[in-house]
Amino acid sequence: MLKVVILTQENESKFWQDTFANVWEGPVDISFQKDFQVSDKFDLIVLDFSGRTSGALNVLSDVSSHLSGKHFLIVSDTKDADIAIEALKLGAIGFLVKPFRRFELINCLDRLHTAPKTHVPVRSAARIVTLLSYKGGTGVSTTTVNLGYALASLFSKKVLLIDTAGFSNHVTVLLNVIPKCTLADICKQGNNLDEQYLMNAVSKVGNNLSIIGGMIKPSDFSEISVQGLEHLLNVATELYDYILVDTSTHMLDELTMFFIQKANDLLLMTTFDLLAIRDNRFYIQTLKEQGVLEHRIKPIVNRQDWYIGSLEPELIQKQINHPIFHSLPNDWQACVEATNYGRPILDFAPNSKLATAYKILASKISKIAMPEAQVDQMANGVKAEAKDPKKKGILHWF
Repeated sequence: MLKVVILTQENESKFWQDTFANVWEGPVDISFQKDFQVSDKFDLIVLDFSGRTSGALNVLSDVSSHLSGKHFLIVSDTKDADIAIEALKLGAIGFLVKPFRRFELINCLDRLHTAPKTHVPVRSAARIVTLLSYKGGTGVSTTTVNLGYALASLFSKKVLLIDTAGFSNHVTVLLNVIPKCTLADICKQGNNLDEQYLMNAVSKVGNNLSIIGGMIKPSDFSEISVQGLEHLLNVATELYDYILVDTSTHMLDELTMFFIQKANDLLLMTTFDLLAIRDNRFYIQTLKEQGVLEHRIKPIVNRQDWYIGSLEPELIQKQINHPIFHSLPNDWQACVEATNYGRPILDFAPNSKLATAYKILASKISKIAMPEAQVDQMANGVKAEAKDPKKKGILHWF
């Protein structure tokens, strides 16, 4: 049986069912996805960009790291030389423009009998995830820390957290880490910044999680330049799998806009607070007007049961006029206690609903299924190890 997954934004199930029935002798199992999910169970991946007025090349770039070692086919309803060239570079078995002829698809499918080309990028490319909100108090820093910790501990990914909210320095506080270098300190190095310097400049949490953070004086902002940030990302993307950026609220200043433009994913935090919903609706519209691709904006509803009888996520989605990507349940007490100890929720309360929600969020961002042991633990409610009472709180270094 030929197993095919088709990534498409349009409802063309009948078209693809009829198309494969006409060119493939034998049974075909076709499934459809709007958001790409990594899986090794498919014989062929079809990326159908039909109906997209823009952004196809960006989508292809976003999923390219997951196509290595797999047979995939690019389909579009417009002739786009840039997509065709990129598809060739990535090792696609073909690039078809609708309406394509039967023999064109057959010629592509004949290549399924050869070993897929493994795409080897010139350098590794960390996925950049920028977390933001127009309104304060929606959990941007808390989510940055816990998502980063989940990616590092659950999926063993190399993660760098960058705190750009220079006056608050919440990231290092939430992880009980003494900062080494601020963003200003890094940018002062200019083009002299190299891998060795960066690895010694970051604060570490375990083997996989690194942090650039620390309070920044007003005079330090003159040291932060676009050129310095560009060079930082050039170095960091070769060392890490994910770069998570904690931004300041309200502002669309040069620093925030830089990390918005560089982001593969924009996680926009909101709550059931009507002011947060209103402000973030305005924020999403502004981001789109600034040229941010719609598929990169991923709203997250935090503290879902903050009020009894509060607004439903569907109503929030309607109000902000954008699909909700994820939601986090309210566990205020656990958050306060975890903050007091300077520990992430996954470490402090690993079996809580909030910890589970962060694990699922990490799975969505990485497009990797959670390890079976984690799934079993969540399903069966297995108790994790008790907290270490000897662990110091965060006040010892203030």
